[in-house]
Amino acid sequence: MSRALELTKTATWWPSVLWQTTTLSLVNDGERLLVDPGIAPWEVREAAREGVAHVLITHADWDHVMGIGLLPDATVYATSTAAERIRSGEARASVERLSRQFTLPLEGLDGLRVDELLVPAPDETAVGPWTAVCHPAPGHTPDGVATWLPEEQLLVAGDYLSQNEIPFIYDSAWSYRETLSMLAGLIERERPDHVVVGHGSPHDADEALRVAVEDMAYVERVVGFAEAGGEPEGASSVPYPDRGGWSDAEEHAGNIRRACEAVAGG
Repeated sequence: MSRALELTKTATWWPSVLWQTTTLSLVNDGERLLVDPGIAPWEVREAAREGVAHVLITHADWDHVMGIGLLPDATVYATSTAAERIRSGEARASVERLSRQFTLPLEGLDGLRVDELLVPAPDETAVGPWTAVCHPAPGHTPDGVATWLPEEQLLVAGDYLSQNEIPFIYDSAWSYRETLSMLAGLIERERPDHVVVGHGSPHDADEALRVAVEDMAYVERVVGFAEAGGEPEGASSVPYPDRGGWSDAEEHAGNIRRACEAVAGG
């Protein structure tokens, strides 16, 4: 049985076994685009078995870049910040370190790369044969990008709006708040048929907005606690959404600690 879920005649969602990390497959004019191919080599090859011409990376976290090197003939698109994380070796080091606990085989890491830079802007650009509008999406990480594909009526949100986990705020709670506001406004304006998130099955517009409202309320609590002089170890006094993620409590504590440290550091 295939893992794939056909969203439309041209769009297919492939979840990894680990964390339901999304690989999105799109077909246009005989060309195929994969978004965040991963995680395990056999998962990448299954999604890519009909050939891949283009790869889009939403951000350079390890579980979103592992498959790049298995697609040597594809053109890889990412932001300049994600490209620097890959060029510097940071992304590869995190792949090698964080994949060990899952005993994932590592293949193709010498092929990690970015070939074309995405420039987030309100204007349309091209990703292969696709028309795209790319929006900066910092907060989870500093290099995130959210991509609206109007011809597909599909929004690629990256690691935001997941129903499977709370917000993981590694970059900035304040930036995360701005990204949520941007995503909610875009969804309200465009009403995408599908909002593809980094972990978990895609949403329709209404479900994506429901998660956005819940996430915004949570991030506001994190920011408010930090700005009120809360203690970095005071996570227990700040509620977080019940998403059932195995590491949600740990991630919540990290969100609070980093926000408090950001305020203390000026």
